[in-house]
Amino acid sequence: MFLNSPILHLFQFVRKGLLVKVVCFFLLVSGSLAVSAQESMIPELSYPFLEKLIFTARENYPRMKANQHRIRFAELNLKKTKLSWFDFFTLSAFYSPSTSVTLTNATLTGVQIGLFINFSNIIQKPTVIKQSREEVAIAKYTYDEFGLSVENMVKERYFKYMQYLTVLKLRSQAIIDAEALYKQMKFKFERGEETFENYSKSLIQLVDNKQRLVETEGMLLISKSNLEEMIGKKLEEVK
Repeated sequence: MFLNSPILHLFQFVRKGLLVKVVCFFLLVSGSLAVSAQESMIPELSYPFLEKLIFTARENYPRMKANQHRIRFAELNLKKTKLSWFDFFTLSAFYSPSTSVTLTNATLTGVQIGLFINFSNIIQKPTVIKQSREEVAIAKYTYDEFGLSVENMVKERYFKYMQYLTVLKLRSQAIIDAEALYKQMKFKFERGEETFENYSKSLIQLVDNKQRLVETEGMLLISKSNLEEMIGKKLEEVK
């Protein structure tokens, strides 16, 4: 009965140096499960904040402002076209201090006033006004179309930023786990309970995780900069 007791099995694990490995294994597994529960970026997304980013980009992005000015320019051109009815008429004056003979052999003296009407422009006027209205419509459609593109670009850059932010958290947790494993391996190696190969592997894993963390930090900063380019201000300034 005693030979099959759990106490005897536990004693055998201690003698073989396996108890520490089992404990480390369960710690790593529990840590991995905790990280797995947080590895999704979906719960971290804030759609109200995203809407604020889109609104800010529409207000500040230079090409959006340029399209707004195109609309104003087209509207002013339409007003100018509607008000240019008097362009059809040309008023001229001719002053002759002495008698002069015209091509029709008529004599002219004093001040002569003439009024000329351009019937061709009168006929074309409705078409010109319609063309100006079409230019206003095109400017507005261009503004709306680019507004949709800005919205899509802001979403893509926001999602990319949140993706790297989530990856950064995972990398940070991986370093914590790798450091714990490395310290454990180092302690056991110094006591002669672990091989140099396993100790080296734990060190390499720690260095690799730190390198990946630095790379992720760089990508996070780049994605943040790209997002701020769209909204025209620092991300922290959007409230």
